[in-house]
Formats: sequence, C-alpha cells, structure tokens
Amino acid sequence: MINLSKQQTDAAQEFATATIETFKLPNGVHPGTVVAATARMAGTYLFRSFGLELPGVQPGQPVLSNEANEQWPLLTQITGDCLVRIGIKIDNAQAGKEVHPKDKPMLEFLETQKKLESIYKPIKERYSFSYQEAAYSVAVGTALMILHAAKFLDPNDAFNIAVYGFVKGAKTAPEPVNIPSG
Repeated sequence: MINLSKQQTDAAQEFATATIETFKLPNGVHPGTVVAATARMAGTYLFRSFGLELPGVQPGQPVLSNEANEQWPLLTQITGDCLVRIGIKIDNAQAGKEVHPKDKPMLEFLETQKKLESIYKPIKERYSFSYQEAAYSVAVGTALMILHAAKFLDPNDAFNIAVYGFVKGAKTAPEPVNIPSG
C-alpha cells in the first residue's frame, strides 16, 4: 500500500472535477472517455516522472521501459484500494474483459493528454507535486471518476478502461515528449 498525503487525496477531487469540466457534453459526460482520460493522465505523469531522454521519439509513439513495467501497477493498486474504501468491489474475474463499444473512450490518447495536461498543470503546481506525486493523486481521481460513472458504466468495465489507460499513459510518449525541468 502506498501512503498518500492529505494533499494528494484533496487534489484528486480537483483533478476529477477538471476532467469532467473539460469533457462535458451537452447531455453530461461520456463515462468511458472521462475514466480513460483521467487514467491516461495518471500514466502520463508517471511517464514524465521517469525523466527519460527520448531524442527522436514522436508524441504518441510507444516507449517501453523497465520503469513503466515496474511502476504502472501501482496506479492500479491505488485506484483499486480507493474503490474498496468507497464501497465498490471489483471482480478480479472480470479483469481484461472486452468493454462494450458504446463504453469505449471516444477520444484517442494524445487528444485527452493534450487537453488535460494544461488543465491539470495549475493543480499540480498549486500543490507542488512531483510528477510521481501527481500520478498517484490522479490515480485516486480515477477511482472518483469510476464512482461518478457507476450509474452509467459497470465499475468492472470502468476499472478495465482505467487499467488500459494507466498502461497507455505510462508507455506512450506524450505531447510534448520532453518538458524542460525547472
């Protein structure tokens, strides 16, 4: 179990709210899209925490690394632990189950990452989070998103969407690929 700070759990709601506001449609939000978007950003922040030098890598390209292989499961653990605490039980037998096409995210990885990273940046900065701290906070936000979507999207399906989003974010070059430190 990863110990999260109160700031990380407080910020999680802000990240979730920012996601909903960003992807709001006239009749609400598309549950699969907001769950995926939040999870992808947790993965993207985790990816950025690795500090990989990636000359010549283009946004959207897969980037395989030992860091991603070792660390992305922590995002799943954080989200799963949060879901248990808020009363949502995920059936492990449902892991990897195909999600109905109507529930799949409506936007691609780079579309969601480019929209959310600029929206999330002030939240990350206000809390002075490292990329890893932000990744963990957004993983909590992903659990909140699954809770928010539970009336419209089976939590097991939402969790599968989230897991795929964590992997996608942690193993895909974002836009921009490298952000100068400082």
